[in-house]
Amino acid sequence: MDEIEKIIIKIRNATNPQEFNNILIELIKKPNIELLAIIDYLLDSIPITMLEKVKLNLIFLLGEIGNISVLNQKYLNFLIESYYNSDRWVRNEIIQAFLQILQYNEYNNEILEILKYALNEDYTPIKKGALNALMLFKVLPKIELKTLLKVLDTDNSEIVEKGILILKKYVQNGNDLFGRLDTSKNYTILSKSIIRTLIIAYFDSKDELESFRENINSSEWEDKYKVLCNTEITSFQNIFMKKG
Repeated sequence: MDEIEKIIIKIRNATNPQEFNNILIELIKKPNIELLAIIDYLLDSIPITMLEKVKLNLIFLLGEIGNISVLNQKYLNFLIESYYNSDRWVRNEIIQAFLQILQYNEYNNEILEILKYALNEDYTPIKKGALNALMLFKVLPKIELKTLLKVLDTDNSEIVEKGILILKKYVQNGNDLFGRLDTSKNYTILSKSIIRTLIIAYFDSKDELESFRENINSSEWEDKYKVLCNTEITSFQNIFMKKG
């Protein structure tokens, strides 16, 4: 009897969640592709109520295996389906698992949708994990500008920094920024904090900001957003002037 069969028998004889979790914790210490046979048994054979109680460690183990090997769609589907039916602690672990898996596996549309969804989460660790995962992409997929801008509406400097790094792959300069904001009323997501972050990231002088202001004022933006932007532009122009 090989080691995998012994572990499956041990799982079969387990009677409570703690026993299952203890087994998984031991497996996590030495992840390898052969352990997928054990994951298959867990997914296919144990009651759903028990699966829910060991899901966190099972997801962690999948992430560790996915970091060293390609995972087939069955395991990705389990993670994807679990994300939409779990609390934020489990969702965070799933994002961390995808962060591992994307080191070795290609993304698919379902994973991308979860990462985009995660960018809108209120739970900071999930949002950080999604940004870290997106930074692994050599070619960034299409993501709505409003989603990327909304990420910047925070006082968390790490999230802002990562958000800007990703945004700059889509929006290269101040002129490009105005054009993208002007498209599909993307400007309606703007807030004071987002505008300030964008100004710091995209503009280096009073003149550059004045050009941005002129574009905004000659646009068909709603007045309240023009006022909001003009107020922040004036403040930063004053800062530039003081700096000489």
